Order: sequence, then structure tokens, then C-alpha cells
Amino acid sequence: MNSVTQKLIERTEQLLQKAQGVAATRFNRSSDRVVAPDRVNSASFHEWKNNSQNFISMVCGESSSYYKNFVEEVKSAFPSDVDHGIGILKALKEDLGLGFLTRVRDLVSAEIFTDFIEMAQHLLGNNYKDSAASLTGAVLENGLRQLAQKNSVDVKTGDDIGSLNTKLADKEIYSRLMQKQIQAWKAIRDSADHGKFDEYKAEDVRSMLEGVQRFLTENL
Repeated sequence: MNSVTQKLIERTEQLLQKAQGVAATRFNRSSDRVVAPDRVNSASFHEWKNNSQNFISMVCGESSSYYKNFVEEVKSAFPSDVDHGIGILKALKEDLGLGFLTRVRDLVSAEIFTDFIEMAQHLLGNNYKDSAASLTGAVLENGLRQLAQKNSVDVKTGDDIGSLNTKLADKEIYSRLMQKQIQAWKAIRDSADHGKFDEYKAEDVRSMLEGVQRFLTENL
């Protein structure tokens, strides 16, 4: 199990434990004259509810059944609402463990991209601009491939930065201006891969690295 999934499962367990704490605050204010339903502490309930709803939104997205069911079933500080929330979180935890959530795979990919970006930063910081340029180009190509798949753009085995860039721009996934910028990054990567090290400088690689990182963060 990868580290991202493990962290998400751990957070789900924390929210389940928090839900049990909320459930333990159950009380009833019925009197001889008024019969009132059981409730739980309002402040504790809403804290747990907001934590859980934000977490489910991040992991599954607001169009998921998990999020929609949580919003629909967990509204007020009643024990039954807490029970509904616990059921949803337990189902989420199970599906996380079984690897059934596509959005988690996207989060894993994002972590992998981050690791390689950090490697490229380390190389550049130690004056290995050519290796940094080549690695950043590889990250960009993988990122474009992920972006194409995410947007149902046809991807072939032989597609490279250039062809992926054209397909994505033609589908208006991003602007023509961004297409030109990606082509400029491709030129640096190509020069690095073909030993034309005098065609770019360390500052060009640094700018490329920062730009690719920003592009992937905004689009994946």
C-alpha cells in the first residue's frame, strides 16, 4: 500500500474515532411536559461534520456518492445523523484499502510528480543542470499523458511532449499561449537529451522547473 493511501486511511480512522466521541455526548432534555428527541453536543457534532465533509470532498470529489450521501444524511446534531456519517466513513475506509478510488490514484500520481520535481531541484542545486532538464522534461511528459487521460483525450504509446501538447491544446484543455510555453520547455528537454548543453543555461532550467511544477499543480 502506498504512503498516500495509508495516510488517507489513517485520517479516516481518526474521523471515525472522533465520531464515536461525538456519539458519546448523547443526551435527552425531555421533561414531564415535553418529550424531546435524543441529541449530541452541537459544537462537537459540527466540528466533526465539517472535518469529515472537507476530507470526503478532497478524497472523492463533490460529485461522488460518498460526498452527496454525507451532505444529505448528516445535517443535524442527532445520534442517527452521526450513525449515518459513521457508515459512510467506514465504507470509504474499506474502498480506500481495496484501491477502488480513482481520485486517490490521482493523488498518488501527484505525490510521485512532487518526488521527481524535488529530485530535479536537488540536481539543479548541485550544478547538474542537464540532468535536471532531462528529468523535468520526463515529469512534464508524464503529466501531459495523465492530463490527456483525465480529459478523455486519445493517447498513443508513441506520443511525446509535442504530440500530447498539440492534442490537449486542440481540445482546449489549456490555451494556445500555454501550448507555446510547453513547446519551449520541450526544446530545453530535447537539447539536454541530445547533448546540446550549450543551447540553454541553468536559469532556463530553473524557470522550466518552476513552470512545470506550477502547471502540474494547477492542472492535475
